[in-house]
Amino acid sequence: MSWKGKKKRLKDIWQRFSGHGIYPYELAFLLDNPLRKFIISPKKFVQYLHLNKDSKVLEIGSGPGYFSLEVAGIIHNGFLVLFDIQIEMLQRCSKKLGKNNIHNVFLAQGNAQSLPFNSNTFEVVYLVTVLGEVANPKNCLESICRIIRDGGILSITEMKGDPDILSFDQVNKMAGESGFEFLEKFSTRKGITYNFIRKDPSSYVNT
Repeated sequence: MSWKGKKKRLKDIWQRFSGHGIYPYELAFLLDNPLRKFIISPKKFVQYLHLNKDSKVLEIGSGPGYFSLEVAGIIHNGFLVLFDIQIEMLQRCSKKLGKNNIHNVFLAQGNAQSLPFNSNTFEVVYLVTVLGEVANPKNCLESICRIIRDGGILSITEMKGDPDILSFDQVNKMAGESGFEFLEKFSTRKGITYNFIRKDPSSYVNT
């Protein structure tokens, strides 16, 4: 690749990193930086998800799998699906899982606006600084409502400084219209995790 081509590529990566849209896979190593635990610790974060050893869990926008080892270590008899639009992120996840001999985690590539899973598959679905990157977040939440079980937990984390951050009012409105009720929130050093519970479908009217 010519210097001009490399310069253009670096500019594109920087624009995706600093602006709106999907986080560039080329900078995935930053998401695995050990210092990130001082901002959002996987050990602390998994406590927000109400997991048990049998939980069926989906992470949307998994990136390089920063939280996957902690989640997989709790759900011994369940499974975790890491879902990402970028195959390069999933390839990085695959190497990490193999290195740690983890076998209850599966990888899936696709667009979060239309999730390719059967209805009522998961008990917990979580997104960390991802919902605002989805072109149509409302479609994403409606798709989650279809694949999550009644009473299941939807966990959405937003971080300060993220160019795609969504406010609680925005998230709460879309979640409520998509079949979820607000349950609780947890503050992290630079962000907030909002948990919602899937409503009883018999009482839910899509508006």
